[in-house]
Amino acid sequence: KKSKEQKALRLNINARERRRMHDLNDALDELRAVIPYAHSPSVRKLSKIATLLLAKNYILMQAQALEEMRRLVAYLNQGQATAAALHPALGAYEQAAGYPFSAGLPPATSCPEKCAIFNSVSSSLCKQCTEKP
Repeated sequence: KKSKEQKALRLNINARERRRMHDLNDALDELRAVIPYAHSPSVRKLSKIATLLLAKNYILMQAQALEEMRRLVAYLNQGQATAAALHPALGAYEQAAGYPFSAGLPPATSCPEKCAIFNSVSSSLCKQCTEKP
């Protein structure tokens, strides 16, 4: 009688573990579908650990890009506010005309210098800052 109960218990435990592994594999497949990597049939499927590491790095990269964009927007807003305070008519015109990107920047400033003003370093998102001379 005990061996039948133990066998039934073991079968239950095995079925639960199998279901758990299927759920985990399904979740990893869904994660692979939304992270950027080659999805062609000739490319091997990423391993579980590779999928998690790629997802982590992708999230960190997106967070860094978002933070850089926030700094850029803050810098541009600061420049716009400065231009509007110095030249109220010009500031109102730039806002109405849709020219928020030129406000408050000296005309002779090069791109790496502009990026360094708001970010203390050149921008990794800026093509001109990252191009080799």
